[in-house]
Amino acid sequence: MNAEEIPLLINCQDSPQIGILHKPDNPKKTAIVVVVAGGPQYRVGCARQIILWSRRLAAEGYPVLRFDYRGFGDSGGEFKGFEAVDDDIKSAIDQLYTEIPEIENTVLWAECNAASSVMMYAWQDARVKHLIMQNPWVRNEATQAKTYIKHYYLMRIMQKSFWLKLFSFKFNPFKSLFSLLNLWQTSKGLNAQNEQQKNQEFAQLTTYQEKMREGLALFSGDVLLFMSGLSLIGKEFDELVNVSPRWQQVINEMQLTRIDEPNADHTFSSAVDREKLINNAIAWLNKK
Repeated sequence: MNAEEIPLLINCQDSPQIGILHKPDNPKKTAIVVVVAGGPQYRVGCARQIILWSRRLAAEGYPVLRFDYRGFGDSGGEFKGFEAVDDDIKSAIDQLYTEIPEIENTVLWAECNAASSVMMYAWQDARVKHLIMQNPWVRNEATQAKTYIKHYYLMRIMQKSFWLKLFSFKFNPFKSLFSLLNLWQTSKGLNAQNEQQKNQEFAQLTTYQEKMREGLALFSGDVLLFMSGLSLIGKEFDELVNVSPRWQQVINEMQLTRIDEPNADHTFSSAVDREKLINNAIAWLNKK
């Protein structure tokens, strides 16, 4: 199906956001808003991933809007971090419905800390019926330390480059051992985290990880979660879920489909992994 790519100027709290709408000739009633990770990314995405996904989705008949946060890419205003993009997401959805009023529901597609953002946002917007997420970001010192101990160091000793460095005397075992001990000490605090705040009102929650969790609990739609086997950020999310009964409860009680790609990197950047991801996403969307 043919699709037009339309540049948009979106008003967000009197700041201009730049967006690109992929509008098929005969658009479906379900539209997708791509929310970018709040780092150096903008509406194109890493290795042009967002453009490629958007064009493929539009060819299937799904309208897609990709946009820049305020203060990122070509948008004006100030970027305040991934924890403060509710207005940016809302204004993008508002504009989408202005451009295509016949839309009946919205999908938010997000990776890394953008996945964190949409978990905190989606429950507040009745137009959002589905989430597609990749490797959510839950970074804190304890989960990071435990993830590096379990995955990074084990991976390193299995690599040829590690042993070449060791036998060429370019490796300092004492420095690495000290670093490992520090990580172990930090990771010990992870299992001590408690769930005392799980019944608090959302606005009273103190950390973004708690807001992600409780936002997901309040979301009544369904979720497609892609996880990469080579993403330490994804493994850190799993570490948090594994030690948190409340996280486990939230995930077990919701409509969640999880797809693991053991050989994929964090952004699914290879052509093979990119194709698998978009094919699985389209198959999932077509059932809605």
